[in-house]
Amino acid sequence: MRYKQLFPHKILWLASYPKSGNTWFRAFLTALMNNGEVDINDMRSDGIFSSRDTFDLVTDIDSRDLYDDEGKLIVADVYRYIAAERNSLSIIKVHDAFGPDPEGKNLIPEDITHCAVYFIRNPLDIAGSLANHMQFSIQEAVDMLNDSSACMVAQSGNLNRSMQFPQHLSDWSSHVNSWTLKPKFPVLVIRYEDMLDNAFEVFERTLDFIGWQCTSDEILRAISAASFEKLHHQETQKGFKENIKANQFFRSGKKGNWEKELSKKHIMQIKSKHKNILEKYKY
Repeated sequence: MRYKQLFPHKILWLASYPKSGNTWFRAFLTALMNNGEVDINDMRSDGIFSSRDTFDLVTDIDSRDLYDDEGKLIVADVYRYIAAERNSLSIIKVHDAFGPDPEGKNLIPEDITHCAVYFIRNPLDIAGSLANHMQFSIQEAVDMLNDSSACMVAQSGNLNRSMQFPQHLSDWSSHVNSWTLKPKFPVLVIRYEDMLDNAFEVFERTLDFIGWQCTSDEILRAISAASFEKLHHQETQKGFKENIKANQFFRSGKKGNWEKELSKKHIMQIKSKHKNILEKYKY
């Protein structure tokens, strides 16, 4: 198998609205690069775009002392530095919407981007998963999906105090449009539901898009190792360090849970807000 060495000094962005399959795909890549082995607490990717630890290490600045806008003016150069220092493809998870920094420049640096994979999931199913993940109500999850000012890890007061910078999402439709319409680099859109129904076909197509050469046996072995059931079992046995609030990060992984989790009111609120994108992606 040939993979990361093919694209030195470049970044592969794994982008998604939260709870859309990003972590599952990272587990698959981990298994692929690790001869069919996955440790959910030792993923073979290079962190998340909003990480303050990464920012602090590169800049030697305590980012807790920065305003959000000040950090956003620097973060693109942080990842330019990371890309320049590595003789392999960096794999970075990102939940931020694709948009401008306070000076109007792209927050995601296009010049050092190899490509992006964007994971999309039915927002009706995201609602229940998001409520579990954030430990708030279904209504709060629906409100977040519909909120053009929605933000993950929102800061309290003027300074950042959490492990990550705030991740500005916008509403779900705007997040989807930001990543699928605005970037000048190649973006492959992957539906979470297709990952469930046709894992081999979808993952093979995604690897081909990235430019990695893998055998069918390697892909099948990685899919088996990263099955949702095995990831769920690992978390049950030893926990998952990326799970900050939820009782279980790998909850059920199924599609269609919204039919038993959402009220008619919740369903209508989501469908009326996101009608165009729901139709576009056949939801």
